[in-house]
Amino acid sequence: MKKKKNGTTEKNGIPFRLNVLFFAVFILFSALILRLGFIQIVQGDEFEREQEQTSSEAVRIDAPRGLMYDRNGELVVDNELVLTLTYTNEQSVSDEERIRIATELSEIIEVDDDDIENIPERDLKDYWLVTHPDEALSLITQEDRDSVEEDEELYQIQLDRISDEQLQELDPQREIIAIWREMTSGYYDSPQRIKKGLAQEEAHRISERLDDLPGVDILRDANRNYLYEDAFPRFFGRIGSIPRESVDQYLAKGYDRSDEVGTSFLEQYYEEALRGQKGEVSNDSREESSGSRGHDLVLSVDMALQQEVETIIDNEVDSAAGSFINDKSAYVVMMEPDTGELLAVAGYSDQIGTIASSFEMGSTVKPATVLLGLETGVISEHTVVYDRTINLPSTPPISSVSALGPVNYLSALERSSNVYMAHIAMEMAGYQYGVSQTWNVAQYNKAYDTFRYYYEQFGLGVETGIDLPYETTGINGGNQSPGNLLYLSFGQFDTYTPMQLAQYTAAIANDGYRMKPQLVKQIREPNADKSELGAVRQQFEPTVLNKVDIDERYIHMAQQGMWRVVNGSRGTARSYFNNTDYVAAGKTGTAEITVRREGTDNYVDGNNQAFIGYAPYDDPEVAIAVIVPNVYVSGTSGIANRIARSSLDAYFDLKEERPDIEPAGEETSE
Repeated sequence: MKKKKNGTTEKNGIPFRLNVLFFAVFILFSALILRLGFIQIVQGDEFEREQEQTSSEAVRIDAPRGLMYDRNGELVVDNELVLTLTYTNEQSVSDEERIRIATELSEIIEVDDDDIENIPERDLKDYWLVTHPDEALSLITQEDRDSVEEDEELYQIQLDRISDEQLQELDPQREIIAIWREMTSGYYDSPQRIKKGLAQEEAHRISERLDDLPGVDILRDANRNYLYEDAFPRFFGRIGSIPRESVDQYLAKGYDRSDEVGTSFLEQYYEEALRGQKGEVSNDSREESSGSRGHDLVLSVDMALQQEVETIIDNEVDSAAGSFINDKSAYVVMMEPDTGELLAVAGYSDQIGTIASSFEMGSTVKPATVLLGLETGVISEHTVVYDRTINLPSTPPISSVSALGPVNYLSALERSSNVYMAHIAMEMAGYQYGVSQTWNVAQYNKAYDTFRYYYEQFGLGVETGIDLPYETTGINGGNQSPGNLLYLSFGQFDTYTPMQLAQYTAAIANDGYRMKPQLVKQIREPNADKSELGAVRQQFEPTVLNKVDIDERYIHMAQQGMWRVVNGSRGTARSYFNNTDYVAAGKTGTAEITVRREGTDNYVDGNNQAFIGYAPYDDPEVAIAVIVPNVYVSGTSGIANRIARSSLDAYFDLKEERPDIEPAGEETSE
């Protein structure tokens, strides 16, 4: 031990410093223990909930939509597995970072030419503002800032002041802009599809660079494969992004903003059935649940018949190409009278016009006119009218194709007498031709209402109830004049759709029962084997919309008149139905119209050719409506009649060729 000069001994300082160190360590450990205790006791439940939430989060994987089959179990809409490039936009990401990502993606993927060429001007201007911030600020003056309070108004001023020349400078970047537009068009924190159907090479290159492309991902997806798109081009519908106006509605049903949904026709109408149950990939375990395909639809349409009818229409219309005032068109609807099931819905270019376009249908409405005349008592089965030209004040002369002489209800239908129908209208309005001097306004207005009351019971001028998102009901011409009432009576005033005409025809064939037209017969569970249908989940039974308020005896009388149109010695359709293996009933129609020639101010006289019918006459299996609109007066005659004959032939030929085929879900009785 070291001694001091005065002889005292100096203590060593090491124990003191160790004590200080030990005390400091004690304090630190005490603080740590207290903190751990606080976390465990006070915040433990909260952290546990967060941990559970984080570990249970999962990425949802889109599941394929349900398939579609025709009535005979033929697959008509399938799914094709593809890879899709997505981008999840986050609010914290800068504009510069998004543009960088879009630029890199433009070097990897090929963008569709239409997407590049058809970028909306608003999106081009937004991109210009983002990429030219200093110039964008200079577009707004101090006066603007002083006079405008809302940022949205200043933004609009900027947009308005961007010149065409400034936008043209962006042309070399249009591919980048097209990608950037998709990246920013969705919602924050929701994956947005950038490109669906990545090529294998594109997917490989993106996968290699995912670490450098935050927000970018590749997911499994499915494209719809419409196997009979040429034969049934539009009613399958399409799928796409959720429309903005419907986002809240879909979110409430459990959809994600990035989901694709049915946007038209069957895809839209049966969205709830077709959507699949999504799979999931768990974040903690990476375990994957593949989900399940949506439910399958079995259509009422016979695709073999549909193809035949499309070919028949194409051949007949093309052979009369010079007969059309404007674009060539023709429509056919074939329906089972007692069920409402649609067997074929066809058109020359597409079938949308069967529910979306309406026409004056001419003499095809005459069976309904005879029926309402009999029911209201203004004619009887013994009424005879002398068919000759009717001349009324302020009304063009009304006549049949020729002066037919005396006709009753049967010969009036067989030979298509306009005068007989006009007689029914005049009687209903209380006007006696050659005797009355004036029309009673109240009576002829009531006559209009009576006509439409009975027409609507057959489906003319009202919604048919078809299982599609929308349909037009035609044009009601109003109660314009007494003369137009007469034209209404033989189909040259109000307009109707081909679907309405088919429903009306089927109602006559079905003894007055109006059936709901049905495109889907069944909804079925998905089956792993696409060649086999799954179990029936929902069967759509035939739906009677109403029974026509007409004595069934009168309906049978009108049916006899329609039989004579096709089979009578002077029937207007007799020559078109010679030598058939079936007995049909029907009614021809020609409506005189005036049409503006497209691209000009010239109006041309023309006609709509129409035909309705059903077969076999004694036990109807199929009803048909055909309309060939806007044909020159000098054009080819009988186009609609030939289409009807060939289409009915096709129906019965296919039935004979396929005796063992039963519609899906139905079994042959023993």
